[in-house]
Amino acid sequence: MNISERSKILCFGEILWDVLPGEKTPGGAPMNVAVHLNRLGLDVRFVSRIGDDPLGHKLKQYLESINFSDYLLQLDTGHPTGTAQVNTSDPNDPQYDFPDCAWDYLEFDHDLFSLAHASDIIVHGSLIARKPKSYDTLMQLIGDENKYKVFDVNLRDPHYSQGLIQQLLEKADLVKMNDSELQVISDWFFEPSDQATWMRQLRDRFHCQVISVTHGKQGASLLYEDNYLRHDGYLTSVVDSIGAGDAFLAGLLQGILMKEAPDRILANAVALGAYVTTRSGANPIYKKADIERFKNTLDSNSD
Repeated sequence: MNISERSKILCFGEILWDVLPGEKTPGGAPMNVAVHLNRLGLDVRFVSRIGDDPLGHKLKQYLESINFSDYLLQLDTGHPTGTAQVNTSDPNDPQYDFPDCAWDYLEFDHDLFSLAHASDIIVHGSLIARKPKSYDTLMQLIGDENKYKVFDVNLRDPHYSQGLIQQLLEKADLVKMNDSELQVISDWFFEPSDQATWMRQLRDRFHCQVISVTHGKQGASLLYEDNYLRHDGYLTSVVDSIGAGDAFLAGLLQGILMKEAPDRILANAVALGAYVTTRSGANPIYKKADIERFKNTLDSNSD
């Protein structure tokens, strides 16, 4: 599929409150990706489901407050707005607990059908597929062979299975995961090897066009048009790593849509992820120029 910076993007999945020690912050990987894509100037819409409760109404207010109005939030009168209890005892590897909530019951209604029909790219994760209702809705979205599918692997025990991840990989054009997720998936399908080999094996088995793996503070890898690249990351003062992978994915997709060189795609995505770790929460406020200055400073310091 021919995609470009003018392609219409639909991010589908969870919206929630990250419950941190002493505070709640808006989150959910698909929402975070949508917010970053919007800040990067791309044409993006976001779809999720909230409860008819104060936390849900505050999430709508949050999106409006950051000038992100291209969203569809279904209203659920029977299930609460999503929350994620976050354990940040290791700031580089936060752990999450997700109670049953509204986004588990996303419906493929007329409004979502219309948005999907008008979109060129579908961005989703695996967590949204943990319950039958949202799973069925996701499968209707990604069943369209004319859409470019971006799969953000998000393995959260006990909300995944080998069969589910295989099914989502078979539909995906671009796949992003972290190195521990690559290990889990490769243990399912391949013999022991190095990460570059596993990425090529995943591409060949599932016919993915692009595969990227994040390595925390050690940067990220990218397999793109048969080019394997590794970026060793940037040295920053980490406040927390919540949402860094989501920012990385947004930067990665932007670079691909802009048809930049693979090394520049990877470096810019790593820089955006690094920037987010220097701020609290998943969605710090910034402009594109801020990220460029941040990257230039990091590149100068590494010379």
